[in-house]
Amino acid sequence: MKRRKKRKNMTRRQFLNKTVKIGAGAATASLTVGLFGKSPVKAPLFAASKKQGLAPGMIGGPTGFEGAERYQYGADESAGRAIEGLKKLKAAGKAPKKFVLMVPPGEVGHWENPFPEGAKPFKEIFREETGIDIQLVDTIDTEMGKKLVQDFQTGTNAYDIYGTWQNELGDLARSGALLAYDEFVDKYKPDWTDPVTGYIGGEVTVNTMMKSGGHYYGFHVDGDYPCFYYYRKDLWDDPKEQKDFKARYGWELQVPDTWEQLRDISEFFHRPDKGLLGSVGLRNQYWGFAFWYARYISMDYPNQYYFGENGDPRIDSEAGIKATAEYVDSMKFMHKDAITWGWAEQYPAMAAGQCAMIETFQNWPKFYDNPDNPAAHGKVRSFGSPGRLIDGKFMRRTVWWPAIGKAIAAGTKYPEAAYLLMQWITSGKVFTYMVANPAGYLDPCRLTDFEDPQVIQVYKDYHVPTYIDVIEHAGPCINVPGVLEFQNALDENLIEAAVGKKTPAQAMKDAAARWRKAVDKVGRDEFIKAVQAQNPAWPTRVDQPKIKT
Repeated sequence: MKRRKKRKNMTRRQFLNKTVKIGAGAATASLTVGLFGKSPVKAPLFAASKKQGLAPGMIGGPTGFEGAERYQYGADESAGRAIEGLKKLKAAGKAPKKFVLMVPPGEVGHWENPFPEGAKPFKEIFREETGIDIQLVDTIDTEMGKKLVQDFQTGTNAYDIYGTWQNELGDLARSGALLAYDEFVDKYKPDWTDPVTGYIGGEVTVNTMMKSGGHYYGFHVDGDYPCFYYYRKDLWDDPKEQKDFKARYGWELQVPDTWEQLRDISEFFHRPDKGLLGSVGLRNQYWGFAFWYARYISMDYPNQYYFGENGDPRIDSEAGIKATAEYVDSMKFMHKDAITWGWAEQYPAMAAGQCAMIETFQNWPKFYDNPDNPAAHGKVRSFGSPGRLIDGKFMRRTVWWPAIGKAIAAGTKYPEAAYLLMQWITSGKVFTYMVANPAGYLDPCRLTDFEDPQVIQVYKDYHVPTYIDVIEHAGPCINVPGVLEFQNALDENLIEAAVGKKTPAQAMKDAAARWRKAVDKVGRDEFIKAVQAQNPAWPTRVDQPKIKT
């Protein structure tokens, strides 16, 4: 946490906070007031309708607009079971009059801004159905972990639900501040792995993002995934560019299948003297190493794990050194100040047509693919991370990072009721309704999200298949006990390699040495148990070899 406070660069969440914490009370609340200019989000697809109530058989959900039935639920659905359970608990005196939730600033709009026109605010819908109020405590996202641990350790117990960053789940669970809620999952049967309404990735997503040490602690509420590449389709489709590329590299210009092909394309289009950068990726402090993950974990089948089953770090292996060498080499085709470039530089550079590709997160189209950016509007497409041939298998991996999450406070007086609130929020239809609201920055990650017309409109129809593909191939970032020290060591050594202070081999050797000390600090036996519970939960998906040369 201390390291983050020292950062001078604008973080991604600060960057987005400028766009969403704006006090708009209408459904068309702009995501882009201030930093971005005009809103890229069109008027909602739904029309207000005072007559629109609950559809037959439905017991809850939003009303007041045409299309509201898309988000309504029956008593036998996950959200319905949560509401019915809360009603019973409240009648028995086992539910509060008010839940207190810690939330980051960019989430507030999802709860308080009615969407679309004619609807009631999200927290008002919940109050009417259960008789329980929601109090939001607006907390800077980088401070949530520290504040929740303080709340627990001091015995203040001011919250029922904590806000978290999911990559810190291992450390937060180990602190004792979070409630393990396995028994409630068994009792109320959420729809998280449902083939129609569940999370994309199903059990892999749930196990890697919501569990620590094999137990449920976190709730997945934010589809925060890097490993997206946005490219200038107008350049790819140019006959002269295609001819020149094939003459130089011997294969057809295409969306790259492999990391080697990605390098060729980056090199080909890198023309800084003409105002065009080959491929701009985030390499700045705290955000850059997310893009090292995908290169590293695709180095073996089914995954190149961060730690072996004996708990020993593996990043100083040949795979770790190669991934780092590739990561450093990629900077040749970026801006000369790439080591400090963040969201405020990268996003608008692509919108201005100054990059052939950018390597970044999921929401660039949401903010910039609009008529206010003619150099990019209608000319950009996307693809997920390339892969490698490993023993005849085409291995592609992406990663989630860092993702806003939720957790039940260990000190809450109403643990079962708090769980049911979270089951309601994370139920397919309810969650889709929440993220469809453009007044907040939580991103989609459910199967139902990407069938929703408003979500598709905001994230763009060409981008939705890529988004799904990235989630389906996603392994976890480091999220075992000791995570902050592991991240810091990796981050600092990657930066030193990127600026030439260390070779890739030395950087990984030094990072691994710090990792081993961190493992000892956690306690080797406890750490090994966490790794052995986590590694089997990683994805095993293999694609068909399709390398084109």
